[in-house]
Amino acid sequence: MNRFPFYCFIVSFALACWLFKPCSHPQTALTPVGFEALNGFEDDEVIRALPALKKSCAVLKKRAEWKKFCKKLNNKNFENSAELRAFIKSEMRPFAVGQTGLFTGYFKPEMEGALEKTEKYTVPVLGVPADMIKVDLGRFYPELKGKTIFGRVKNGEIVPYFTRREIESGKANAAAVAWVKHKADLFTAQVQGSTVLVLPDGRRISLHFAGHNGHSFYGIGRDLAKKGIHSMQAIRKWLIENPRHGEKLMHKNKRYIFFKTGDDTDAVGSMGVALTPRRSLAVDTDFIPLGSFLWLDTVAPDGAPLRRLMTAQDTGAAIKGMVRGDFFWGTGEKALKEAGRMKSKGTYFVLKPKD
Repeated sequence: MNRFPFYCFIVSFALACWLFKPCSHPQTALTPVGFEALNGFEDDEVIRALPALKKSCAVLKKRAEWKKFCKKLNNKNFENSAELRAFIKSEMRPFAVGQTGLFTGYFKPEMEGALEKTEKYTVPVLGVPADMIKVDLGRFYPELKGKTIFGRVKNGEIVPYFTRREIESGKANAAAVAWVKHKADLFTAQVQGSTVLVLPDGRRISLHFAGHNGHSFYGIGRDLAKKGIHSMQAIRKWLIENPRHGEKLMHKNKRYIFFKTGDDTDAVGSMGVALTPRRSLAVDTDFIPLGSFLWLDTVAPDGAPLRRLMTAQDTGAAIKGMVRGDFFWGTGEKALKEAGRMKSKGTYFVLKPKD
């Protein structure tokens, strides 16, 4: 392989980041506040967040600033919310972000499918392509730490990987890990990042996120909103009933998600831990590190205040900004209804260990 074009590509990318600054990680301006600034903190059943907090601590305990706190959290036996709340107030300090932003919802869908192609299940669910290359730019330039690109080799050069349209036309060197009935089903799973697959024999397995093709995400909801179609259920119905126009619309989202199968039907976030319904939040890690403990202050789909202790355990292609979150509602139809209706303004506070 001729490596000179590759290094030219890396240098060009680095110069673009240096000149135009899109690749730098902005700093989140945090202001220390008291717990009295957290509306509803005394009313939340924080004990319900404990499983999520412990899952985050399983990762955070490896970091110096969290090691002592997580050890205390894991060693204590909390009987109720009052005990956990008192512990948090004694061991943590809240910080205000000082801005408001948008909070949406997501869920883990359930759908029919099979592990082999049949007359009923004809849409392939692809695994990570063998011809896709992942480049960690931080290995070449420290200032690009955390920045990754995906591509393929063409005539000795690395070029962007295939788009959704090109992948669906068969250009990717990728094997199917499962099969589903409709392209709309696959698209839903890709937007949500995972799904529970119900097999013909009744067994339930998971399709977990395994990677993506490196292209930008485009939300087709903005196009369908102009037609008066807003909910996730309505979007899926329209895509199935209008296959030709639906396919053209889905191709506007060039990002393509690849999957791997698993027996565990829990949703797993970017942090690598199982998500906890109504206590896990997807965030933009340019501003909020994974594992962060957060106090969320927003509005539920029914208009009621949604104020509760959360932890940042996931990310999303559409989740961008200092105050931007995706609320994990869980799995199944009930979670779908809540997630599909959530679009609320709000904010969050970051909780950090005192020591």
